[in-house]
Amino acid sequence: MADKVKKVKIAFNVNACPCHKVVYICGNIAELGEWDASKAVKLEFSADANCYVVSKMLPEGVNVEYKVLADKDWSHVECGSNGSEVANHSFSVAKGHVEVVSVESFK
Repeated sequence: MADKVKKVKIAFNVNACPCHKVVYICGNIAELGEWDASKAVKLEFSADANCYVVSKMLPEGVNVEYKVLADKDWSHVECGSNGSEVANHSFSVAKGHVEVVSVESFK
């Protein structure tokens, strides 16, 4: 019998212009859509936190890469101040981790 993978709760806080009605994250693991924008995870705007938030149970110890989208479409991916697509965000899943990202703009 295979060992069961322990999952831990990870919070994502994305600072982006609240003018976007929806913001998503899409990444390299099943819980984040496996780079399939149609399976991206929707965040909700929190007036209290003044950012978009979501919490997900992710497999502990896994290296995660992801990007932020303004729609379930790669044509609306996050960009830097120069208008070019930013590199993937990445982190190793660990209990209590809070992933904080600031998005300058979207395509």
